[in-house]
Amino acid sequence: MKSPHPGAAPDTVAVTTAAVNPLQQGLALFQATPPDYARAVGWFRAAAESGDGDGLAMLGLCQLEGLGMPADPVQARALLERAAARSSAIGRFQFGRVLMTGRGGPADEARGLSAYVSAAAMGHAEATFNLANCLYAGVGCLPDRLAAKALYLRSRNLGCALRPQGVLVHKRELKAVRTLAHRFADPRRLAFLIGERQQELALVQAVVQPRIEQRRKADKPQPLRQAGRLAVGVVAAVAGTLGGYLRPPSSDAGPTTLSF
Repeated sequence: MKSPHPGAAPDTVAVTTAAVNPLQQGLALFQATPPDYARAVGWFRAAAESGDGDGLAMLGLCQLEGLGMPADPVQARALLERAAARSSAIGRFQFGRVLMTGRGGPADEARGLSAYVSAAAMGHAEATFNLANCLYAGVGCLPDRLAAKALYLRSRNLGCALRPQGVLVHKRELKAVRTLAHRFADPRRLAFLIGERQQELALVQAVVQPRIEQRRKADKPQPLRQAGRLAVGVVAAVAGTLGGYLRPPSSDAGPTTLSF
């Protein structure tokens, strides 16, 4: 159609399109049935290049597991560390995994635990679950089963589908677990609260352990009994790591309906 006024601009139609989010495009392909990892990697790379920490984390995860690209644990670990530094909850969770398992570099349980704490404070459900596993078994920390149960509860509230096997909250623990779970929900205090409990546990251990050693020295076992006592010491050491699996059952009223 000619313009009624000479020299006027031709009629135009405004066209708007929604901005494409590379991370969301990649996640849709990654989680599709069946997944298209190769195309997802392309989108994750685009997201990472635009400065998206989660995109960088997903790119690192794909490289770690060999999804849509050749597996390279060393390079993947470097990508996940960069993503963690960019405050990506996914990056901190996955970086915690490689630190715990020693993939792509030396294992470092203490740093892995710290990465889990950081991701859990950001509301990452699986990181919260893995943090609970560490506290339950004493991996990278002193065992803290009460805090672990509170974090299992919190991970479930966050939507984690994982469930620990054989972990129950007993009636005598119920109030404390619920209180702790509520306190752990504050992201500003999670790391502080866990650190505070670890300090208290270390203090108790420092007080109790010398007394145990004094009793052992005073006992002066006969040579024929030495091997048997050594075996008991080994079992005790394992029990300290694995929590209550080797301890006698609780004498309380039994589990409540709050089970994991």
